[in-house]
Amino acid sequence: MALVVIARSVSWFGDEVATVALMLRLQSQGHGATAVAALLIANALPIVALSGVVGRLVDRFDNRTLLVLSSLAQGAVCVVVAGVDSTPAVMGLVALLGAGQAVNAASWQALLAAMTEGDGLTRAIGHSMAGRTLAGIAAPAVSGLLVGLYGAGVPLLIDAAAYLAVTGVALLIATRRAVVPAEDGARVRGGLAIVRADDLLRPLFVMLGLFVLLGSMVNVVEVFLVRVTLGASTTWYGLAGATLSAGSVLGALTAGRLRGVSALARGLVWSAIALAASLAVMGGVPSVAWVLPVAALLGATNGILNVALSSLVMGRALASERGRVGALLTGVASGTQILAFAAGGALAGAFTPREIFVTAGVLGIMVPVLLGRGLIRAASVRPDPRPAPAVASAY
Repeated sequence: MALVVIARSVSWFGDEVATVALMLRLQSQGHGATAVAALLIANALPIVALSGVVGRLVDRFDNRTLLVLSSLAQGAVCVVVAGVDSTPAVMGLVALLGAGQAVNAASWQALLAAMTEGDGLTRAIGHSMAGRTLAGIAAPAVSGLLVGLYGAGVPLLIDAAAYLAVTGVALLIATRRAVVPAEDGARVRGGLAIVRADDLLRPLFVMLGLFVLLGSMVNVVEVFLVRVTLGASTTWYGLAGATLSAGSVLGALTAGRLRGVSALARGLVWSAIALAASLAVMGGVPSVAWVLPVAALLGATNGILNVALSSLVMGRALASERGRVGALLTGVASGTQILAFAAGGALAGAFTPREIFVTAGVLGIMVPVLLGRGLIRAASVRPDPRPAPAVASAY
């Protein structure tokens, strides 16, 4: 379990280092915000478009083999990107990286759930998300330093080395999650059908989509709220981002201590309400002095929400269906994020940052208020057992 947490953190660190390096290279070549947005979308689109294919792949083949092959392939792509200057070619290669990331993420999720369950799974997810957040804090600084010293090529090679390290970790893991296909010829359901049929997963995914949409939409204008509306310095803006990340680490570790499905459901609902309220408060703060405490609360509630959501989803899904459900989880998050970036950019031309923050917060509060009672009730009811392919795990 510790190896999985380390591997996911290293993988995320490498990806963030490479992403920042590519954005800096685009800027230095004279490209504007449109090119940067295209880069981010090129990486995210395969994760959305291939979620169904990836889910079936993860539920059909040995996950450790998928991790090794996809990590090696991504490492090779990173090496190629390091030597390519053509922007269209870089966009295409980044899309290939996105496809590999989709396989990696779903495989790690399913493999982690095969190693542990119940409260142990919640604790593992909490540590995994905390490690990922810490990697995200360190990566931009490391990437900026390396680009300044050596150019964008070295950070991309660092990402390739990270994938080699992930490959090594995958080979060290003894758990083998291999799904044995059913012999009765029954049609295998897709991730969306699985979610729609479950009284707990259905509202969870609705809440995920709405919160990613609102949160990522706010991200588009947060720099203008802090720097322009509140008149803060760039240093203060950096401190706000670091405070939010530190709050996320604390929230993830705290959520890892939640015990039982009902506690996770209540934690998710109340953290969602607190997160949305924090967005509204951030939009109304009278001065920059309020930014840091509100950012800490935003980060903490977001950390709790993410851990509770992932724990409930992976704990609820059948062992033989976790690949499809996990891939859909990642696809919904990435897809709504793309929509949010577009919506945030459009709304920024008509509304002030304060108005966008407050509106997002008010709408966000309505979501858990409307869905929360049914979600908590569904969490207390154990789903009916359903026939499914067996899952073979060797230790």
